[in-house]
Amino acid sequence: MNRLEASMLATPEAISALTDRILAFLQEQQVEARATHHVAMVVEEVLTNLGTHGNCREKPARIAITVEPGTVRGEIVDSGPPFDPRQAPDPDVDAPIEDREVGGIGLYLVRQLSSALEYTYRNGENCTAFAIART
Repeated sequence: MNRLEASMLATPEAISALTDRILAFLQEQQVEARATHHVAMVVEEVLTNLGTHGNCREKPARIAITVEPGTVRGEIVDSGPPFDPRQAPDPDVDAPIEDREVGGIGLYLVRQLSSALEYTYRNGENCTAFAIART
């Protein structure tokens, strides 16, 4: 079992650098391209929301990615206000594009791409844990 750990601010530059680091790490671990892409998308979306809506651009988040034989697991811990990504409403993906509200698709994708998604709020921190199944 191999693990990547990072601590970073949720700024666009830091998110981009971390995404590159995650992609390289997962490729080194010979994780399949589909799972690698899904892990990167989930981390990027959660951190982007944290920086945009969580008032956490000045407070570092802790990220851990663990590669297991059948799964890649991730954990993001932050000190933003409590927010459970599992509770965000689904966008109306069947509505015509011009009738859809802006936003909401990212967390919907997080839920769709993850084979498991867990959330806890403890000791003043959000802990979002996810798993991406490998093929």
